[in-house]
Amino acid sequence: MRSLGVQLDWPRPSQGNGLWFVSALMASAVVLQVTVVPRLDIGALEATPNLVVVMVVAVAILRGVVVGAVVGFAGGLSVELMTPGDTLGVLALAYVVIGAWCGRFASGSEPMSRTLYLIIAAVAAGIVPLWMGAVELLRGDAPALGYLVGQLTVPHLVFSPLVAWPAWWAARRLLGAPREVEPWLVRT
Repeated sequence: MRSLGVQLDWPRPSQGNGLWFVSALMASAVVLQVTVVPRLDIGALEATPNLVVVMVVAVAILRGVVVGAVVGFAGGLSVELMTPGDTLGVLALAYVVIGAWCGRFASGSEPMSRTLYLIIAAVAAGIVPLWMGAVELLRGDAPALGYLVGQLTVPHLVFSPLVAWPAWWAARRLLGAPREVEPWLVRT
């Protein structure tokens, strides 16, 4: 594209490793999670879809363990810094583990099906409230188990596939085919 004598050559998903697109996807997911998603009223349930963890899973599956862990840490820490709370780093740690675990699927020889991605995203979103409940238990402020499972974990398992499909579509469209990106493969 030429404009005013300046040539802009945007990278395509088949070129490079797409780390600029990864950053844009995660920044968009964090901003939407913090600003729009809490305003969604889904009946009497207190849970909202976890867009950040769904995007961490999508990026990790498409780019590997290292990128998944880094994106998980950055996304979790960003959410924690933008929302009030007293457990800084706990959510980031959960997202690091989820990103690293899901990144193992990038090196598989067969492409992942959409159904398997939706299942993994739902399970990952369901793990986050359990993780936060375990941390609260260690701090002495644990919620009741029935509330934790019935009011937080189950709705996350149900609602995360609603945002998982658009997140997978956007990540797949911008990042292209799954391939593992390791630090020694990144151009400087």
